[in-house]
Amino acid sequence: MLKNFKQMLTHVSKMERRKIAVAMAQDSEVLLALNAAYSAGLGDAILVGDRTEIIHRAEEENINIKNFEIVDIKDEKKCVREAIELVRSGEAQVIMKGICSTANFLKGILNKEYGLRDSEVLSHLAIFESPNYPKLLFMSDAAMNIAPDLKTKIGITNNAIKAAHALGYKKPKVAILSAVEKVNAENMPSSAEAAIMAKMAERGQLPAAIVDGPLALDNALSPKANQVKGLYSPVGGKADICIVPNIEAGNIFYKLMTILGNALVAGIILGAAVPVVLTSRADSENAKFLSIATALAVS
Repeated sequence: MLKNFKQMLTHVSKMERRKIAVAMAQDSEVLLALNAAYSAGLGDAILVGDRTEIIHRAEEENINIKNFEIVDIKDEKKCVREAIELVRSGEAQVIMKGICSTANFLKGILNKEYGLRDSEVLSHLAIFESPNYPKLLFMSDAAMNIAPDLKTKIGITNNAIKAAHALGYKKPKVAILSAVEKVNAENMPSSAEAAIMAKMAERGQLPAAIVDGPLALDNALSPKANQVKGLYSPVGGKADICIVPNIEAGNIFYKLMTILGNALVAGIILGAAVPVVLTSRADSENAKFLSIATALAVS
């Protein structure tokens, strides 16, 4: 069980070295993150994009471009398709978005003819290392599914559980979040969906995890909050994974953790045939680096 990013980096460095296919790699921050991953012994990269621009960006950042393979393609959609083909052929085990548009990148991954879709639901998983929590904290979904229904939430949860398994969490504790810990089906549908998922888990429909809900965030993360409220939960106060009710809650959770909570963060897309690194322009170079490491760890 990997409790922090340092342990994760050590773990990945001992794994068989994998390759990342990058669509439109002519981006300085992406190249810096890939170079950091290469220098740390985590993995290699195949850079798909405009060769001249890639070399120019690398020279500006003092990156030895000879450490990377370049596939010279200028057209954006062709770059995305080539990166996908590198994964489909087995030459790469992770795919990453460069400066191509998110819409074209995801459209390629979801393409029924040549894409990488592997499950019904693609979802974003954020992983935080907080100075105020004793282990890594997983959260989903802050970036892909806007207002997931029950079926989609189950898919999001299964994706997160599989990723936690890959990082050594044999039976992760999953908190299905709402604003309260009691069911209020009429006024707060997320509380009823959480209760349904908890019962499903009891009956083996969400295997290899301990799932409880509805739980407010303090119930999920604070043992004291459970004690004060007189709440007993097998997940309460020690959650490994938090499943948020919608993208607004996830977005706020993510930004509070990083901006005010000083947490380190990584983010990947799950549900494709391989992990997908799709970082925000606002993410730091370190966040991009940790996202690459996380994708390699679960690949």
